[in-house]
Amino acid sequence: MRKWIVRGLLGLAGVIVLALIVLYAGSQWQLRRGHDVAVTALTIPTDAASIAEGGRLAKIAGCRDCHGPNGGGMVLVDDPMLGRLAPPALAAVAQTYSDAELERAIRHGVRRDGTALFVMPTAAHGYLADDDTARIIAWIRSLRPMPTDSTAVTSFGPLGRALLLAGELRTSVHPETVSQRNRPADMGRYVVDISCNGCHALHTSRPSDDGRQTVPPLAMVAAAYDYPAFKILMRTGLPPSGKDLGMMTEAAKGGLHVLTDDEIAQIHQYLKAEAAKQ
Repeated sequence: MRKWIVRGLLGLAGVIVLALIVLYAGSQWQLRRGHDVAVTALTIPTDAASIAEGGRLAKIAGCRDCHGPNGGGMVLVDDPMLGRLAPPALAAVAQTYSDAELERAIRHGVRRDGTALFVMPTAAHGYLADDDTARIIAWIRSLRPMPTDSTAVTSFGPLGRALLLAGELRTSVHPETVSQRNRPADMGRYVVDISCNGCHALHTSRPSDDGRQTVPPLAMVAAAYDYPAFKILMRTGLPPSGKDLGMMTEAAKGGLHVLTDDEIAQIHQYLKAEAAKQ
């Protein structure tokens, strides 16, 4: 009996080891897989106004929510089972990336070596116009390495690798080109595309990326707010009741508050028109 127990335990150990090998090898192949997405050459401005506008756009598009208010990098998740999610310091990235490689990372979710980025909102950033992408790159180029910059590196734990293999953790690779050359005069749909769509769908509810809350459809939200209340929502993240809205409150305080009055009015008009279609 003892001999059979030992054999059973050895067999179980062998199965576990084999499963771990498959888990690591399969997920590693996914992580190291190359993606053939062409780079786009942009003309990067160097004037102070363009750099400042790039910094503002980096707030609106959420870049500074993940990479830090000053682009110094952050650790968003650090869990032994899931892994570590650590958007890097942008000044350090800029030292090794060309302008075209930065464009590809921002709009298509592909690293310099062709491997995939994760948790980059490329479904939204893909709509950034060429001139605005160039302004954001100009802002990134203006950053200087600081002693306080994060040096943490993204890594994947066993559960993170299992989710990757199961298709539950998707890459941010977005090879399609959906952007236009110049920022449109009417910023309504444009801001929705480059920013709001990172969390919201236009006409349907969907779970947040972390699963903590249900994110309502944008058009329905706009229909429920008159312009003064919508303006307060975009600036503070708070509804008329003053209730903390979680991710929306964080998004407004983090970046949406820099939207101009005209931009907020155009967003509201666009979303009200979309709500009327339903």
